[in-house]
Amino acid sequence: MLLPALVVPFIASFFYFVLFPGTAFGNSFYSGVKVFLLLWPFFAVLVILREKLIGRSREKRHLASILPGTVFGLLVVGVLFLLLRATPLGMVLEENAGRIAERIEDLGVKEHFLLFALFLSFIHAWLEEFYWRFFVFGQAAKLMSIPKAHLVAALGFASHHIVILSQFFPIGWALALGVCVAIGGFAWSWMMYRYNSLWGAWVSHMIVDLGLMWVGWEVLLMAG
Repeated sequence: MLLPALVVPFIASFFYFVLFPGTAFGNSFYSGVKVFLLLWPFFAVLVILREKLIGRSREKRHLASILPGTVFGLLVVGVLFLLLRATPLGMVLEENAGRIAERIEDLGVKEHFLLFALFLSFIHAWLEEFYWRFFVFGQAAKLMSIPKAHLVAALGFASHHIVILSQFFPIGWALALGVCVAIGGFAWSWMMYRYNSLWGAWVSHMIVDLGLMWVGWEVLLMAG
């Protein structure tokens, strides 16, 4: 159950962002992997493992998770904007603005970027939290220690992001930013485990994605 969950998003990212960007064939992989993220947890748990999807053994502390999630999300966005304005990352972003704008156009979302940004920040953020934290971390925690499960889920979450980032930035920066993604994934799975709730991680993920979408919008303006 765990191996396909870790490998499929990583492999699919090569098809839709590296090998066949901007094509109907490549974009079908992008759509297909989103369907996989939604359906595989249900199929794996309910059909293959024949288990309940949601356990009731621990109290769910939804509201308690929102404050730390909000604080972490704002902290990440604040650090991101600081790095863009006070470190070489801002110059690297400016130098690669054309490549980033081209990749955004390849996905076919440039003309309705606001709707895409809202979808990515709210709905897609929930989908990724459901998949990477609830399912991947949840299944990994059954096979290994909790710290190792956090690490495995975080690395899986970061892997396809590194592929995507490598198309925006030089590989060194892509790897460095990929480590940041892994740290975020680790923090979100910790929140999910600590509070037995996805709410805080989802709110945090939304805030971070909204910050990234703002940067993407600035890049589109920069690239003309």
